[in-house]
Amino acid sequence: MNRLIRKTLVWLGAALVPLLLFGCGETDRVGGDASASVGSKAVASEPEFRTIKVAQGEVRIPVKPQRIADISGSTEELLTLGFTPIASGNTDMANASAFTPILKQKLPAGTINTGWYASEVNIEQLVSANPDLILAGPRQEKLYEQLSKIAPTVMVPYDFNAFRERFAFVADTLGKKPEMEAWLKQYDERASELGKTLAAATHNGNFAVIEATAKEIRIYATTGVAGMVFGDLKLPKAPGTPEPDKWGGKVTSLEGLSELDPDHIVLMADSEQNVLQQSKVWSGLKAVKAGNVYKLTTVQNYNEAFTALGKKALLEQLAKDIAGKAKR
Repeated sequence: MNRLIRKTLVWLGAALVPLLLFGCGETDRVGGDASASVGSKAVASEPEFRTIKVAQGEVRIPVKPQRIADISGSTEELLTLGFTPIASGNTDMANASAFTPILKQKLPAGTINTGWYASEVNIEQLVSANPDLILAGPRQEKLYEQLSKIAPTVMVPYDFNAFRERFAFVADTLGKKPEMEAWLKQYDERASELGKTLAAATHNGNFAVIEATAKEIRIYATTGVAGMVFGDLKLPKAPGTPEPDKWGGKVTSLEGLSELDPDHIVLMADSEQNVLQQSKVWSGLKAVKAGNVYKLTTVQNYNEAFTALGKKALLEQLAKDIAGKAKR
């Protein structure tokens, strides 16, 4: 028995020697390369960058930006792509000191309000935000050099009225094209579904998108709510709708409105005190007499009809309003 135990111990000792030697060698390797190991960890912890080409030249941006300052008007698109900016210029058109109603619900409480993206940018505020990437729009082009000194800056070459182009550019810049395409596919499928339902409910009646202010009437054909009604929902445009100016519509008179005389009207007005008030021309329109007027505010148009989350919400609201009256 003793002989057996001695043989076993000898065997175990022989087996352990290589393991101990291997362990010592590994420790020496790690110890000898300690500085290299720490350096490797430091390098690994640093953000990775990639270089993109834009109109201003090449820009080196983080592969996974953590602190985006958006003054291009693309905050809702960023959210749909999985980025939460630390600063935004998507403010409420009725109150530039606050974000739009939708963004109030989506952005963290500490998000910096840089002021409306189409107005002057507060440079000191951007510096204090300590961004690792700035998205700027066409209206900040003159500030490019100044912004680039704060953080890598990408100029988004599309303004608020070019939603799809702006969305695609931002998605390409951030390596999120598949996510953007998936979102648009879902949106377009929903718009097509609602459009067919509304066309049937209204018996293919035609539509006009009108804005009434205290001084004038504007008939829209392409942008904002009009882009959604005619482009997304694909509802018929009233015959005689004038060719739009660059901003997407045309200023007209009450007489011009009577000549249009659509079956349905999407009306944008921030106040009852407008040119339509107590107008016999307005009250005589067939859409008004039939009760086929769907009211929005101009503020809602600008807050929602040009951005991803807003368009999605407004699409549902318009469909609900139009279908609701069609069922009467």
